[in-house]
Amino acid sequence: MQTRTRNALVIAGVSAVAIAAGAWIWRERQTPERTPNALDAIPNDAMLVATADLGALRRSGAAAPLLSETREIPGLGPVRQVCGFDPLANLTEIAVAVPASGDSGELGLVAAGAIDDEALLACASKVIEARGGRSVVNTIGTFRTVRDATMSTSGAEIAVRKGGPVLLGAGTYLRAMIDTADGHVPSIQGDPAHARLAGEVGAGSVRVTVVLTPEQRRTLAEELAASGAQGSPAGAVTGIGLSVTLGARVDLHGVVACDAAKACAELSGVLDGKRAAGADDMLVRLVGIGAVLERMRITPTGDRIHARVDMATDEATTLIERILALRAASRRGDDERPRRPREEPAPPPPDTVVQPGEGAERGAADDGAQKKKKAAPKDEPSRQR
Repeated sequence: MQTRTRNALVIAGVSAVAIAAGAWIWRERQTPERTPNALDAIPNDAMLVATADLGALRRSGAAAPLLSETREIPGLGPVRQVCGFDPLANLTEIAVAVPASGDSGELGLVAAGAIDDEALLACASKVIEARGGRSVVNTIGTFRTVRDATMSTSGAEIAVRKGGPVLLGAGTYLRAMIDTADGHVPSIQGDPAHARLAGEVGAGSVRVTVVLTPEQRRTLAEELAASGAQGSPAGAVTGIGLSVTLGARVDLHGVVACDAAKACAELSGVLDGKRAAGADDMLVRLVGIGAVLERMRITPTGDRIHARVDMATDEATTLIERILALRAASRRGDDERPRRPREEPAPPPPDTVVQPGEGAERGAADDGAQKKKKAAPKDEPSRQR
């Protein structure tokens, strides 16, 4: 009887384990694979991180002026004509990062969505060849990269893997993004300072977080001191966050992080004063920003400053259209600005034979002869004496 009972318990235990294992396997099979996030490829040493939900931008009427601009490749024409498709059409998210330590102008871009890696590589190669370069495709980690072999190693490269994401960067930072996407390097999502700012401003359709390193804060303090603003509360800033949420209304939420509550209170007063002065500026009011600044509320809360304002979709759309028009006018002004004509060297006298490479030497000799001629009259009286 005891043996039968023991065997029954063993069979029951094994059955329970088998049932639990089967349930776990079934659940794992039913759980959809996690969609890659653009932030998965941003290294955790980034100073600035900006993300854009392209789906939310496409659905919002306020962002229509931004998305309606024709995307062109300078010198080649519209993207769709060059590549046969628009690489941005199926993207859902874009992230841009600026590393905390790196060369000036260095940045990385990550795009996520339904990506055709083969078509994208072919498009990039076509653009490189059309510009007279030589495209080279390499494999790094789980990604394939394409670059122009005629450019230096600092030239930009595109990296893509099946299903995404797409990475755009240069040199060591592109390699760092690849290592991050492959899971070899921690991503920015694990950085507590960026995560706190992101949580405070909210998800948003567009979000930007900036976290200053101690070295950058020292540089800021030195620059403030050099400009006569030593002791300014701006030197206490440790980070900035901003989110723009597109929906029934457009909501902007900004956060400034300080190293002390007292500094935040002082800086809040300075910012509110600048807000009021900006709202009264004639040019600002003509653009339409004046009314937005009047409604903005800036509030210090401990070691944080919160700034909030919202607007109707129509108001936001008009504001964006005016800003884009000003930008276009500025570009036209730069293009139409007269340029100083190039000074061409005087042609040689008739019947003069000039050998290749002789122009510079002849010009120098002619200058020397002219100087001697000018100096000769002064020397004549002394020789007569």
